[in-house]
Amino acid sequence: MMKKIFQTALLIVATMVSVESFGQTAKVPTQFTPQNSAILLVDHQAITLNWIYSQDKKNVENNLRMLARIGAELNVPLLITTTMEEQVGQTWEDIQKLAPTQYANRIKRGGTINCFIDPKFNAAVKALGKKKLIICGLTTDICLLHTVQGALRNGYEVMVVGDACGSMSKLADDLSFDYLRQLGVSVVSANSVLSELYSDFGSPEGQKAMKINLEEVVSKLGK
Repeated sequence: MMKKIFQTALLIVATMVSVESFGQTAKVPTQFTPQNSAILLVDHQAITLNWIYSQDKKNVENNLRMLARIGAELNVPLLITTTMEEQVGQTWEDIQKLAPTQYANRIKRGGTINCFIDPKFNAAVKALGKKKLIICGLTTDICLLHTVQGALRNGYEVMVVGDACGSMSKLADDLSFDYLRQLGVSVVSANSVLSELYSDFGSPEGQKAMKINLEEVVSKLGK
């Protein structure tokens, strides 16, 4: 009888521990919204775009146009940065055209891999006043990865737009994204970012976001 009671007690304790552990694992972070988030486009430049061999380059470009328009037309804070423009070229032309003000105010770095090492970049991000950062960059395994690390060290919560990044191999992307997930970073698609920011497509802002998505992403599928 005592043995049965003891076994039952152990089962109850084990169940309680399992439920508690599941609750901790399943904890969902607070939502990224247009009010609490900012978008960072890191080194999407003329030459770095040609280094994308890890995924469909056209899809990356479509997603970048969508993100640029979200920043420019829906007023989500958008910060653009470049590295060594004399050697690597300026920001991709489509981003320049779709977000001209943000492009004009871009942070031109001298070659820092972790953007947060650059004092002007660090100050510009602080000036945005947002603790949630939506980041994408080229290449995934170099400037994107180290900039995300810099953001985490500075106390920001980060969401990485996986299909607005790219590197020289799929393995490089996979390893980088796996590493970032271990650091607690959410790695999602551009469509996931859009629907996170605008979770009600029936609202006026949601309608605008959906229109941008249709024009820049959906209408270009398979083309």
